[in-house]
Amino acid sequence: MNKKQETKGKVKMSNKEDYNDDNEYKFDNIEIDKDTHKKVKKKGGAGVKIYSVLITLLAGALAGTTFFYYRRSNNEKKEVDTYARIEESGNNEVKSIVKDYMENGKGTMAMLRELFPENIVVYASNKYSFLPVADNVPKNDIDNKNINNLENGEIEYLKNDKVVSHKGIDVSKYQGEIDWEKVAADGVEFAMIRIGYRGYGSGALVLDETALNNLEGATKAGIKVGVYFFSQAISVKEAKEEAEFVMENIKKYKITYPVVFDTEDVLNEDVRTEGLTSEELTQIAIAFCNEISNGGYIPAIYANLRWYALSLDMSQLGEYDKWYAYYDKEFYFPYKINIWQYTENGSVDGITGNVDMNISFKDYE
Repeated sequence: MNKKQETKGKVKMSNKEDYNDDNEYKFDNIEIDKDTHKKVKKKGGAGVKIYSVLITLLAGALAGTTFFYYRRSNNEKKEVDTYARIEESGNNEVKSIVKDYMENGKGTMAMLRELFPENIVVYASNKYSFLPVADNVPKNDIDNKNINNLENGEIEYLKNDKVVSHKGIDVSKYQGEIDWEKVAADGVEFAMIRIGYRGYGSGALVLDETALNNLEGATKAGIKVGVYFFSQAISVKEAKEEAEFVMENIKKYKITYPVVFDTEDVLNEDVRTEGLTSEELTQIAIAFCNEISNGGYIPAIYANLRWYALSLDMSQLGEYDKWYAYYDKEFYFPYKINIWQYTENGSVDGITGNVDMNISFKDYE
């Protein structure tokens, strides 16, 4: 999302999951002050060789390959006890899935997600995590068969061969000066604009220097707008403070799309949110969203798969809209989302350089 933070002499870091065939993930750009930057622990590769994964899966399947079952036959008037040895049907299914994924180079992660649909499968810290899907959180109805990948790299979502998604972008000062008329002419329907951020070290609240110009320009060009705030709150009190800061700066503008709490990792040992528990991070997100809702806006939470699954308690976040960062041509996430950020390498007329591309499954009015 290019939510880079203030500092002098900056080094790009990242914070957004995007699995490749080796199950490694990359991250979004976050700037780290060279003066305070310390060596960052590297995020490992797959950590588990594909052979060990296959052995584990097949061993488990083969262990239950056969079993005895009791069959009572009533073909005659008298009962006849019969024992029969049969092959468990699941074994062939597992082998078929493994073979298909390996032959087509789809990768271990895709295979595991196919084999364990009841879990959210995430790779982080050199291990695979299998998280149960929360029953009380609304589920998505996105069908990958309806995702239309265009030649220009953009994505549309179809229903009955009709485009039902809405084309969007998200921007900050790092997109520079934007010609919003050209952006609108390129088919962009909505823009998520960074309104500001809290410094990961200083804790200061900072207004994005292009936020107000972007809000004015996009609105004038007929583009619907929402805003996001990159949070580094370490308490409910600070989360409320961030929400008040946002609302104070957007009160003059027509905000149609959500006001978003952007929560994610910053890969720096000195980051102020280091060590917060999942419960603490969840309560901070809830506090921000409730303040925004009380102010008359639509609140939402932005995160990637790893952050949603491992750092937040999704069972407490079912009522809030979600903006999801996941860089792939196919979709993976069990819960309902409203906006999907599918690439950071998009191109739109009126913007110099790359821009994050999104589609919205909801038409915010």
